[in-house]
Amino acid sequence: MFDQRCTSKRNLKYNSNPILFRREGKANAMETVRKTRKLPEQVADKLREMIIQESLKTGAKLPAEAELMERFGVSRSTVREAVKILQTEHIVDIRQGQGTFLCAMPGLASDPLGLRFADQEELIAQLLETRLLIEPNVAALAAVRRQEKQLAAMKTLLDKMDNAYLHGEDYTPYDFEFHSLIAQCTGNDVMKRLLPTIHESIQAGYHHTRRVEGSYQRASQCHLEMYRGILEHDSERARRAAQRHMMQTMHDSGVEVPSVLVK
Repeated sequence: MFDQRCTSKRNLKYNSNPILFRREGKANAMETVRKTRKLPEQVADKLREMIIQESLKTGAKLPAEAELMERFGVSRSTVREAVKILQTEHIVDIRQGQGTFLCAMPGLASDPLGLRFADQEELIAQLLETRLLIEPNVAALAAVRRQEKQLAAMKTLLDKMDNAYLHGEDYTPYDFEFHSLIAQCTGNDVMKRLLPTIHESIQAGYHHTRRVEGSYQRASQCHLEMYRGILEHDSERARRAAQRHMMQTMHDSGVEVPSVLVK
């Protein structure tokens, strides 16, 4: 029986995910920003931080241009360019004569799941829970629909993961690709796009579990079992392996596995 002695609250700071923003406390808005990027892009970064740090709600009005100019120490044209960057990312809505407002679902253009502005405390747990709900059935369907050339690619990725791990290198890119390939095996276009997006969003969780003793070995065994199930057209074997893999990943991440999802 899988050991579920884990906590729902994590004492971890996930900060490596490009979609997730770090909560580092309110920064000094007048600090000198680094010159490695164009000024409007730097100010756009500051605006995103401001939205998160001040917990602005859907439909909230952003400060006026004059206030943003003073806050960031930049010109009116720079503020306008920065706001336009956020507009293209579907973070803000510019209303002529009224001002700039936070969109109903901010970030959908550059962040399809809208996770950039989700509750960071629970996001990793919710993403892992979503994977537990989805991936066992994805593996089962892949076992039915997979093609021979996909099997060869899958085995190559398993070998690359092992080789990277043995040499102390980052194996997570091969891990992501392995799971994405399983989604491709289903032939379901929605799934082929959805799972990679979830995996990208949860990248920070992978970086933590890599530090848990034995986590790679456990994951590797499940990966191999999933591959064998898909290879042999054994849907139930692939499903069980994927479920065990996700439960172990949740355990290694300090996330509680809902009892209703354990069969």
